[in-house]
Amino acid sequence: EKEQLPVYRRLGDVRAIAVCQGRIADILQARGQFDEALRIREQEELPVFRHLGDVREIAICQSKIADILEARGQLDEALRIHQQESLPAFMRLGDVCAVAICQGRIADIFQARGQLDEALRILQQKSLPTLKQLGAVREIAACQSKIADILQARGRFDEALWILQQESLPAFLQLGAVREIALIQGRIA
Repeated sequence: EKEQLPVYRRLGDVRAIAVCQGRIADILQARGQFDEALRIREQEELPVFRHLGDVREIAICQSKIADILEARGQLDEALRIHQQESLPAFMRLGDVCAVAICQGRIADIFQARGQLDEALRILQQKSLPTLKQLGAVREIAACQSKIADILQARGRFDEALWILQQESLPAFLQLGAVREIALIQGRIA
C-alpha cells in the first residue's frame, strides 16, 4: 500500500488516496497499532470521504473508528459513534446487512460493559432475525456464538451448549471455517 500511495498522490486521486490510507489503517489496526490507525482514519481517510459526500464510506470509516476506540477501552465513545453515526447512516442507505453487523457491534459493547440483558436483546431481536432473512450463514453462526457467550456468562450453560453444538458448529463446518470450528469445539469442551 505504501508503494501505491505516492502514485495516487502524484495523480491527485483523492478517493484512491483515502482508500489506500484506509487499507494501511486496517493493517495497523490488525497489528494492534491503534493510535496510528486512529490518526489515519480521523485525519486522512474520514475528511476525504466527508469532502466527497460519500455516505457509505463515511459510515464504514466511522464504524472502524468505533472499533478502535472499543479496543482501546473507550466504550462510551465507541457506542456513541455506532449508535449516532454509523447505524443511522447504514439505515438511510438501506444496507440491511451493515445494519445487522453494526447492531452486533453495539451488542458487543453492551456485553463488555456488563449489560448482558441489553446485549442479548439486540442480538436476538435485531441482528439475528435480519441475518437469517439475508441468509448470511457465517454472520448467523457468529451471532449465535455471541448469544451463547452471553448465555454462558449468565449461567445458562445448557442453552449455550445447545446453540454451539446445534447452530454455530454445523454452520462453520458447512463453511469449512477451520479457525472458527476449532474455537467452537474448544468452547464446547
